[in-house]
Amino acid sequence: MSEAEDLVRRVMEAHNRGGDAVVDAFDDLFAPDFEWTPMTVGAVGSGGAPYRGREGMERYYRERAEVFGGGEVHISSVEPLGDAVIAHARSTARGRASGATVEEDISLVYWCRDGRLTRGQAFRSRQDALEAASA
Repeated sequence: MSEAEDLVRRVMEAHNRGGDAVVDAFDDLFAPDFEWTPMTVGAVGSGGAPYRGREGMERYYRERAEVFGGGEVHISSVEPLGDAVIAHARSTARGRASGATVEEDISLVYWCRDGRLTRGQAFRSRQDALEAASA
C-alpha cells in the first residue's frame, strides 16, 4: 500500500469515529494548506468555496454536524493515479432533522505531497473523479 493510500484510509477511519477525530489528526494527515471540496459545496454552508486548512476542516465538520446526525464512509477500493488516489466508497448519513438515511456510492480524490494530503474532493461518479485526478 502506498503512503497516499494509507493516509486516505486513515482519514476515513478518523471520519467514521467523528469529525473531531479528523481535526485531532490534522497535523499527521494533512498539509497545513489542505483544501477539501465536498460534493455538495454550499449545502453544508461553504458558500461554494472549498474548506482550507485546519480551521476549514473544523468548520466543515461543525457545519456537517448541524445537518447530519451521523454517517460513515466505507472504502470498497483504492485506485492510485499519479500523485492522486481515488477511493471508491459507500457513504451513509442520517439527517439530523428528518432522521432519514441517505446512502450513495461516491468517489473521493486525494492528492498527496511530502507525506501529507494536500487536497481532497468528492464526486458522485467514478468518471468525474478520474477526470479530476488526471487534470
